[in-house]
Parts: sequence; structure tokens; C-alpha cells
Amino acid sequence: MEQKQRLDPNQIASWTIADFAKKLSSEEPVPGGGSVSALAGTLGAALIAMYCRLGMLRKGVNSDDQEVLQKTSIEAESYRTKLTRLITEDSLAYTEVMQAFKLPKGTDEETRARQLAIQRAFHLAVEIPIETMNACIECLHLIAEVALIGNPSAFSDLKVAQYMCQAGAKGAMENVLINLPSIKDQEFVRAMNAKLAKLKNSLDDFSRHNIEQPA
Repeated sequence: MEQKQRLDPNQIASWTIADFAKKLSSEEPVPGGGSVSALAGTLGAALIAMYCRLGMLRKGVNSDDQEVLQKTSIEAESYRTKLTRLITEDSLAYTEVMQAFKLPKGTDEETRARQLAIQRAFHLAVEIPIETMNACIECLHLIAEVALIGNPSAFSDLKVAQYMCQAGAKGAMENVLINLPSIKDQEFVRAMNAKLAKLKNSLDDFSRHNIEQPA
């Protein structure tokens, strides 16, 4: 039953903006920064799709650019869908961590079961923000592909998309860094650190390049 709930893609994403912000400001630990990071990426991906669609309507756009814009809009929508799901996934992953710590530890068997549950939960609490970070960075690559062939009047929207995706990626990275030290499986930790380093390098590379406005 808990597993089914964890995979529900609409639990938090179906809330109104006002409800999300109210819940976020409460004393409850979820939703938190991980869900906000995924939300930032979701908004960025949505703006990329919008920029592409407006570019396709631009007067004088050639067929090659039309094709690129169409392809990129589809990819951006795919990442929007994924990141929307990750808004909920991140909160539910951390909920599993909290629930694991509440498990009984009165006997050796209970203690072992509790430790296993805690470790499984922390694995998930690292894997989900890694997914978020990766999706946000992939969206940044989409921005680079279409920046020069879109509608100049919507370029500010694309810049907002860039900032949202960068914020989402950086926020997700912070969630990985805070949860990774709690994991005892050193092989998993090494694998995640390698992924994190690769993603951070990609994020840093993008940050060093200025996105130019179309003529």
C-alpha cells in the first residue's frame, strides 16, 4: 500500500499553488527543498516548451528550425512530466526516512530491520534528487539548442527557464549532499558521488556560457 502511494504522480502536484505554499511554510518537514527543486525544474521545462511553440509560430521560421523547435518542445514536455512526478516522489522519499526512524528497536531483530529500512529510505532520498538534478540539466541543454531560433520577444521567458532549471539542479544537489553521508553502502556512495561530480561539471560548464538572444 505504501509503495503504491509512493509512486502516485499526482499527490502533491495536484495541489493549488496556494496550498503548496501554505504546506511548505508549515512546521511539517515535507514538502521541503527537494520538492521545491523539482517544482523549479518543472516550471523551467514548461517555459522551454512554450518558447519552442512560440518560435514555431514566428513569421519566417524555416523548416529546419521548425523541426528542431518541435522536437525540443516534445522533449521539454517529457521532462516537465517527469519533474512533476518528482515533486511528489521527493517528499514521499523523505517521508519513508522519517517512518523508518520511527520503527521499533526493542529487540536485535527489530533493530536490524529498522536499520535496513533506514538505509533503503536514504538510498531513495539520494536517488530521487539525482534524478531531479539530471532532468534539470538536460533541460538546460535543450535551452542551448533552441535559444537562437526561437521568438526574440519570448527570450526573457527562456532566461527564466534557465534560472529555474539551474535553481532546481543546485537545490537537488544539496539534497544529495545532505543525505549521502547517512548511507553505509560505500559502493553506492562512490557511484552516487561519481554521478554527482559528472552532473556538477555539466552544470558548471553550462553556467560559464552565455545564452545569446535570437536576432
